[in-house]
Amino acid sequence: MGYSFEEGVNRKGTACIKWDFQEMDYKGKSGLLPFSIADADYRTYEPILAALKARIDNGVIGYTDLEPAYLEAVVNWCRRRHGLVIEPDWIVPTGGIVPAMAQALEALTEPGAKVIVQPPVYDPFYSIIQASGREMLLNDLILDETGYHMNLPQLQEMVEAGASVLMLCSPHNPVCRVWTREELQQVADICKGHDVIILADEIHWDLVLGGRAHVSMGAFPEIREQLILCTSCSKTFNVAGLETSNLIIPGDDLRGRYRDYLFARYLFVPNTLGLEAVKAAYQDGDDWVDAECAFLTENAQIVCDFMREHLPKVKVAEPEGTYLLWFDMTAYGKSSEELVDAIAEAGAGLNAGAHYGENYDGYVRMNIACPKEQLLGGLNCIKAALDQLS
Repeated sequence: MGYSFEEGVNRKGTACIKWDFQEMDYKGKSGLLPFSIADADYRTYEPILAALKARIDNGVIGYTDLEPAYLEAVVNWCRRRHGLVIEPDWIVPTGGIVPAMAQALEALTEPGAKVIVQPPVYDPFYSIIQASGREMLLNDLILDETGYHMNLPQLQEMVEAGASVLMLCSPHNPVCRVWTREELQQVADICKGHDVIILADEIHWDLVLGGRAHVSMGAFPEIREQLILCTSCSKTFNVAGLETSNLIIPGDDLRGRYRDYLFARYLFVPNTLGLEAVKAAYQDGDDWVDAECAFLTENAQIVCDFMREHLPKVKVAEPEGTYLLWFDMTAYGKSSEELVDAIAEAGAGLNAGAHYGENYDGYVRMNIACPKEQLLGGLNCIKAALDQLS
């Protein structure tokens, strides 16, 4: 079956963050083509919309719980798409991955516990560590002529020195890395035998580009007892507003402690419509996701070709996964904020790279999950802004 991602959706006037609230992020500017917050500007998978409508047509949206069909859909998706064999009782639904990770830190570690992050990284990682009163350890990625890599010797030192948690972003936002099996095996080898919890944010696990394959941290049985695998269909199927995710926790001890924390705070009631969306997505959404990844691969290539031809001073991180591209614009001698301001002045809204790590001023992030007409419009805005700066 053919799917089109070129038909945009008019999201203005829907309280959409990136279309309707631009003034907050761009110094009062509005009417910009948005390439910021990580949701898509094409229609979601139609069977999800049909399932939501059918549930609404029932006439009551009340308290719900996990039915076997829901658990079966998640189990089968993990097996079909990621080669993971999981048990239904490992699945812990939560109201979004970022809140779930914050809850995991509070439930499973003590104040002052050391938590490792790998900058540049998704900025809520920083805020939830700080808000929980834990200590942050910065294991910055290494950039060389072949791209970004983990600093594994430093990671080992931090683990052996008593770190409590590794917050792993895989695929990595914002540098677009899809970590190889060999890299992740080394992470597993470093962490096994220590008490460190691997809190793996794999929200983008379905979104791999150019025929690559995502390897989940769930593929390494030797770390099963210390793994919390954070998954969701929100990015894949463009249903982030339903705030529904699934933590997969194989270890009985971790899972029991985490569930106790949720139950004590009445955080165990799933989102009724979110459950319907997950079932519809995971039952037979494979072909749609394959088409989406092909479309995003095309968009990523358009960006790389455009930069190579028109803006060769911009270094684009190799697009391997996610729909978020990472630009090194340090050759222009401007801060991330100055770059984003200039691009906004030209008509497009992007993210400042300094948000993702203090060493990444002069970098910019761009969301490419949109029709090509919108994407090309944004690229021309970037060119106009950078030509002015030159």
